[in-house]
Amino acid sequence: MKNRFDWYFKPSDQELDAIWKNGILTVDTNVLLDLYRYHEETRNSLIDSLQKFEGKKWLSHQAATEFFRNRTKVIVSSEKAFKDAEGETDKLANSLSSVAAQLKGNRIIPVGVTDDLESSVMALISRAKEKIITAKESYPRFLNEDPILDQLSNLFDNAIGDGFSAEEQSKIDEEAEKRKQDKIPPGYLDNDKDDDRPHGDYYLWWQILEHAKSEERPIILVTSERKEDWWEKISGKTTGPRSELLKEARQVSGQRVLIYQTERFLEYASERLKQPVSTSAIDEIRAVNTWRDEQNLAVKLGEQSVNESTIDKNTGTLQVELRRSVRNFTVSGHLNPRMQDVPQLRARLISAPETMPKHRVSCGTGTTHDFNIHIMLQEHGMCMSLPVGTYMFAYEAVCDDLSYQANSDLSSEI
Repeated sequence: MKNRFDWYFKPSDQELDAIWKNGILTVDTNVLLDLYRYHEETRNSLIDSLQKFEGKKWLSHQAATEFFRNRTKVIVSSEKAFKDAEGETDKLANSLSSVAAQLKGNRIIPVGVTDDLESSVMALISRAKEKIITAKESYPRFLNEDPILDQLSNLFDNAIGDGFSAEEQSKIDEEAEKRKQDKIPPGYLDNDKDDDRPHGDYYLWWQILEHAKSEERPIILVTSERKEDWWEKISGKTTGPRSELLKEARQVSGQRVLIYQTERFLEYASERLKQPVSTSAIDEIRAVNTWRDEQNLAVKLGEQSVNESTIDKNTGTLQVELRRSVRNFTVSGHLNPRMQDVPQLRARLISAPETMPKHRVSCGTGTTHDFNIHIMLQEHGMCMSLPVGTYMFAYEAVCDDLSYQANSDLSSEI
C-alpha cells in the first residue's frame, strides 16, 4: 500500500534526514517579504536557519518576481507603522485630557482623583511614545542600505529558476484558470488578486514541481500560506498539507515535496542544528501571519438571505464587503438543500458603492451545493478599480431549463 500511496504516509526519520541533507530548499514570496516585518532577532533566526540548510537552496522565478514587485511597498509600509503608532498615542493623550476635563467638571469627584489619574496615565503614554520613537530611530533604512537583500542575494546566488516562455505562459494560464474553476489546489482562493496574481500560487507550484523533476531531488517548500487551498483543515484545526498537492508532487516530479509553514520550519531547523528554539521568534512569526492575513483579506462575506429554497430552485441575495480596491473579486454562496442536479445560475448586482464604474457580473457552479459570483471591470486602466464598500448580489439557481429561461428576471445589472 505504501508503495502505491506513499504521499499519504509521513516520511520515515531516515527519509526525512536524507531530504534535509540532500534535498532542495525553497520559499514562497511572503517568507522573504516578512523578513522586513520581523524584529531583528526573529529575522536573524530565520535567515540563519535558511543559510545552514545542508542541501541546495533554490528560488522559483515566481517567488523572486513577486518579491521584487512588492519589496519597496512592504518597506514603506513597515516604516509607516511607526508614524501610525505615534499618532495613536497622541489620540490616546487627547482622549485622556478630554476625560480628565469632564471629571474635573464633576463637583462630587475629588480633584485629587482626576489629577492622579491624569499624571499616572500620561506618564505611561509618554514612556510608550519614547519607546516607539527609539524603535523608529533604530529601525534600518532598508531603501538606502539593505542587508536583507544582500543576504538573500548570497543565499540564492545562481539559484533562481526560469520564467515561462510565451508559448508556456498561455498554456499555464489556461490550466490555472481551469484548476481555479474546478477548485483544484493551490490558488483557487486567490480570485481577488489583480493582474497575473490570481494565478501566482499555481505558477509557483508548477515551477517547484518542474524543478524537482529536472533535478531529481525532493524539495522542502517553506510557505507563509494559511489558506485552505494549501492546507487540510478539519473542525478548524490544520492537519497538514492538502493531500492533492502531495499526490500531484509525487506523480508529476517523482519526488517528495515537504511543505512547512514558516514557524514549523524554524522549529525543525533548530532541532536539527541542536539549537534552542526561540519562542519569541515563533510567536512573532505567527503574529505577523495573522496580521498579514487580515490586511490581505479584500472581501468579507456578509449575510446570505434565502428567498426560495427547494431541490429544484434556489433564490436569494448575497452581501459582501470589499475592504480594499481591486479590479475584480469572487464570492461564494451555498445552495441548501442540495439541488437535485447541477443548476443553471444567474446573478446580478443590485446595490453597490455610488462611484461604481462600468462592470460585468458572471457566475457559475459545477456542484449541487455551492456557487460562485464574479465581478470585474469592463474597462482597463492603471487607476481603475472597484470601489471599497458594500455590494449586494441577487442570484437564482434553477434545475428546470425551460422555467429558468422563461421566468428569470436577473439578466439586467445596475
